[in-house]
Amino acid sequence: MKKILSKLPGILLITTIVIISMIVSKMLLLQEIIISSAFISILIGLFVGNFFKIENKFQWFIELSLKKLLRIGIAFLGIGLSINELINYGYQSIFLISINIIIVFIIVYYICKLFNVTKKFGYLITMGSSICGVTAVIATSSIIKSSKDETGYAVGVVTLFGMIAVLFYPYLANHFFTNNQEFAGIFLGTSIHDTAQVSAAALIYYENYESEIALNSAMTTKLLRNSYLLILIPLISYIYNVKNHSNFQNSIKNFFPFFVFGFITLSIIRTLGDEFITDTTNIFLWEHLIIYTKLISKILILFAMAALGLQTNVKNIFKLGFKPLLAGFFASISVGLSSLIFLKLLS
Repeated sequence: MKKILSKLPGILLITTIVIISMIVSKMLLLQEIIISSAFISILIGLFVGNFFKIENKFQWFIELSLKKLLRIGIAFLGIGLSINELINYGYQSIFLISINIIIVFIIVYYICKLFNVTKKFGYLITMGSSICGVTAVIATSSIIKSSKDETGYAVGVVTLFGMIAVLFYPYLANHFFTNNQEFAGIFLGTSIHDTAQVSAAALIYYENYESEIALNSAMTTKLLRNSYLLILIPLISYIYNVKNHSNFQNSIKNFFPFFVFGFITLSIIRTLGDEFITDTTNIFLWEHLIIYTKLISKILILFAMAALGLQTNVKNIFKLGFKPLLAGFFASISVGLSSLIFLKLLS
């Protein structure tokens, strides 16, 4: 009983931060201010962690959130990805997403060399900008063992430029793709970092230009883009282990993290469920199971965001300087420009 009670402070602290972040995010949304609960969780964690002493009794759940709960949360994201949906709607986006990833990798690689930014930070920025924002940053950090300060900085950079894109890209999409609403949605889905940010931008576009086609196109493209985690996490794990002379051949866990396997499994379950569950009652239960699994995934990832904030030292972030910020800026711009140019060539 004593052992259980000793773990309660950490659970209560992080749970409180997550609840507050979700409430604040919803309240801001009512005022048409779009800030994700993940970013708010990190900010609250940063405030608490840097202005108050975090005692050892909190550490157990902080570490659990960063290492275990995060990976379970990422695995549960797979329930939102139906392979049938990707085949039906996402085929036009595959080449563009692949091109974007290659371009961002090349640009960030040379920017990091030019500004003497660490390779680990380069990996974080590249994954966050080209795949799925904060989730990709956190997933990558667990593979390459980046410092909490590097990870916190990368999360801030990716979130900052993603928020700027949310404010401007819906209007750019309408300007360049007025007569092609599907391309407008693809542009939003390929050029904005985080899933929540894409949904916000697509909603802004929908409310301004009454285009459900663009809304569906943006979200399906983003889901497809998120699925590239399945390829790039093992690839980065491979590259990182080879360059650091790790014996990756004897460690399947290092090369192909188990949370990726979990993601694939849940995606297959989602696809089979959508295909074979046809009874009205069962469909109702199936849809609610998907909704609650997504909610659990979101909450687990928010736990990790709060824990990251609690363990990030702001003073150490400032020591990293402004150069990583420039790397994030160029990564963000390159994703947007390559999406725009490619789609204009096709239209």
